[in-house]
Amino acid sequence: MSVTNSKYMSGLQCHKRLWYERLWCEKSHPQRASTVSRSQQRIIDQSTEVRVLARDNFPGGMLIDSLDHEESSEQTQDAMRRGVPYIFEPIFNFDGISARCDVLQKDSRSWKIIKVTASKNVKEAHLHELAALKYVLSEIGVSISRTQLMHINRECVYPDLSNLFVFDDVTDRVDPLMENVPGDVETFKSILQGDVEPVVSIGKQCDEPDTCPFKDRCWEFVPEPSIFTIPRLSWDKKNQLIESGVFSLEDLPADFALTQNQRAYVDMVLNNQPEIDVAAIRNELSELEYPIHFFDFETLNPAIPRFEGLSRYNHFPFQYSCHILQSDRSITHHEYLHTDSTDPRLPLVESLLNHISDVGSVVVYSASFERKRLEELAENFPEYSGALQSVVSRLWDQLLIFKNHYKHPGFGGSNSLKNVLPILVPSLSYQNLDVQDGEDAQAVWDLMINTTGEVEKGNMIYHLKNYCRMDTLAMVEIHKVLLHL
Repeated sequence: MSVTNSKYMSGLQCHKRLWYERLWCEKSHPQRASTVSRSQQRIIDQSTEVRVLARDNFPGGMLIDSLDHEESSEQTQDAMRRGVPYIFEPIFNFDGISARCDVLQKDSRSWKIIKVTASKNVKEAHLHELAALKYVLSEIGVSISRTQLMHINRECVYPDLSNLFVFDDVTDRVDPLMENVPGDVETFKSILQGDVEPVVSIGKQCDEPDTCPFKDRCWEFVPEPSIFTIPRLSWDKKNQLIESGVFSLEDLPADFALTQNQRAYVDMVLNNQPEIDVAAIRNELSELEYPIHFFDFETLNPAIPRFEGLSRYNHFPFQYSCHILQSDRSITHHEYLHTDSTDPRLPLVESLLNHISDVGSVVVYSASFERKRLEELAENFPEYSGALQSVVSRLWDQLLIFKNHYKHPGFGGSNSLKNVLPILVPSLSYQNLDVQDGEDAQAVWDLMINTTGEVEKGNMIYHLKNYCRMDTLAMVEIHKVLLHL
């Protein structure tokens, strides 16, 4: 089995990940890999879209598109002999390594290696991949003048996409890394050919530079709660505990250095005793004014900007839900979901301002996000700026209750809505929903607006509405529990 680009990067992240990938490819243990989620697939598809779009910057280029490895290698060599100025997806082989470039550019008597990425900036992983590519090409006699990273330009604003990409020359950062490549490759080949599972402790590498698809397999022994639920515990301290074999809070040494808040969390969990400041909660709730609007946005932030005035990774809302609680305890629900590929912002704003009254509190969960989106909409649509700023001025953050005044061992060290809800309102759950989080909603919406099948599209709309409605209903029901305190 060859060491490919992806296997090389897997090996750098974790030897065990590389070994599991070999078994998974051989179907020896297919159940060990987590299924690719819709949100992960959206990231993969977006990266592919960016790479394909990048080719427009290289007129006269040739794509190596054969599915056969040997044929692709022959096409690559033929394109180089003919002096094709830009070669897309060329493949090279050397001593058990199979390397593929995004773009190989003719540069006088040499060549440039260009990696295309949807990332905002240069990452360490990019440099290591380029180092491996340059090593392979250099070993087979291809002279490489420069190595570059081509990524999305923060200055590019829709609709002018003429400057969508920028180039960062990273040659000086890549070259020193090349000396490690031969040793790494030999290690990785040994792992791919071996029958013994590498011994690797769980750690930070399980989520960096991306979450390993085998993390669940490696972490299945970790108890809940654990040392990993201690708020803001540094990885230096986590590693100390991992090396000592300490994972359960019950095994945590009494003299282990923790902050006051971290120690308070551990004590609360071990004593199984919530900490609830009823007086402070009552004081916070007294600030609310009827009608109380429980509000939530769903947004998308694509790498390639789509609508007027937006740049890379700018958020735009495509959906909201709003439950309105009156002083007589009656509740109404309103919502908006944009269902086609046109700009959703203006119709969403008009609907939102039709549903949120001029008076009354607007309850959200983590106000910084909703505040930022509302302020952006106010800037995008100045004719509605006053009304939107009025909404901003009335935001009330339910999350702060659980950050400051209501702590429970069942939250697992997190104050997220999905951790708080099962403890305060066990009768409500996200578990049976088809769409279960915001990233999932992004992926489903992106699929839905491009779906032509009426039934399939209708199902997606139904599930998106169910999810967003659950977010605001959860806040309503949590509010009721807080009132009963």
